[in-house]
Amino acid sequence: MSEQRSLVSTFLRAAAAGLESDIDRFGDVLFRNDGPAGKVRMLTYAGYRNAHELRISGRVVRYREPLDAGDGTLSRLRAMMAIYNSEEVPGVRVRCHAFSGTAETRSDEEGYFSFTLPIDRPLPDATRWESATLSTPEQEAQSDSIAVPVMAPAADEHWGVISDIDDTIIETGATNFVKNWRRVLVDQPDDRLAVPGAAKLYQMIAHDHQAPVRPFFYVSSSPWNLYGFIAEFMELNGIPHGPMFLADYGIDREKLLKVAHDTHKLAAIEAILSFYPQLRFLLIGDNGQHDVEIYARAVRDFPGRMAAVFIRDVEGSCKQGTKASLLNGIEADGIPVYCGSGFHDALTAAKELKLDRPLEAAKAISTKDLKQ
Repeated sequence: MSEQRSLVSTFLRAAAAGLESDIDRFGDVLFRNDGPAGKVRMLTYAGYRNAHELRISGRVVRYREPLDAGDGTLSRLRAMMAIYNSEEVPGVRVRCHAFSGTAETRSDEEGYFSFTLPIDRPLPDATRWESATLSTPEQEAQSDSIAVPVMAPAADEHWGVISDIDDTIIETGATNFVKNWRRVLVDQPDDRLAVPGAAKLYQMIAHDHQAPVRPFFYVSSSPWNLYGFIAEFMELNGIPHGPMFLADYGIDREKLLKVAHDTHKLAAIEAILSFYPQLRFLLIGDNGQHDVEIYARAVRDFPGRMAAVFIRDVEGSCKQGTKASLLNGIEADGIPVYCGSGFHDALTAAKELKLDRPLEAAKAISTKDLKQ
């Protein structure tokens, strides 16, 4: 267990250093171009696997010296804008070594790369972090190679957790940007507030935030540029780490954003459910945007796969309206539902589902048990 914590801790320090360390110096981003031979940095994202396939991804960006956010509002605003303004590098050869196998690919026009490696490796008896190694053999990089954590859920029928991020674990005020612009554009990870009760709930379910006893997956419409920011926030608040499914906010010729909020999140959830047919999932989100509608769709399309649904009420609509009706429909299907202004009260609901038990909690609860 200590080895897993060390691996994840080292990876997070690299991912979150200087708020993702692709915080380019503002003048460099606007006025300088080193050309294709310049030094690069790999932004790597935690991977995941089943017994037959490993998936891991990342992005190649131009290396810049980190920009200190400082204490002033303007300097912090500039630092956040620089995170969004990373300079991607296409065509870079990336090598992945994992489980005695090696594969190569090249970064695409937006700097992204991904690996889907066929493997033959049984899942472990207990959920654990394993690792893969990424490198850029033809390109000078900030690091010669990076060890990337790979989530390997337990082979038995265990619970998994699929969670939203914005306004589910981290207060963003996304539903009222005018009122909360500073929180979104200026505040750093140590300034941000966790949603009330979220840290305690997630810690109870995970038992160890760096080496959780259950697999956690995070699905969000936040852009990939914020990966390091989110990872640092999680570490500071003891939120369990897990693979993230974030969004590409690039511009497409046919539409403004490449992926819509609901389309991206639903596709990610469906991909997780299909990749782990042996797992049943606790879905955690909020009713500020479209989580309720997305979760109701997942419940309908994957019958028997949802163990419970927990919703943070940011709209005051737990008891009435379309979203309340959808939650009532989920509950009518025999799936426990929690909806409240924070997650303090959800601790009781989680205990009723036996999620607080270190060993027994990891065992899947039968549908019959859930209905009682």
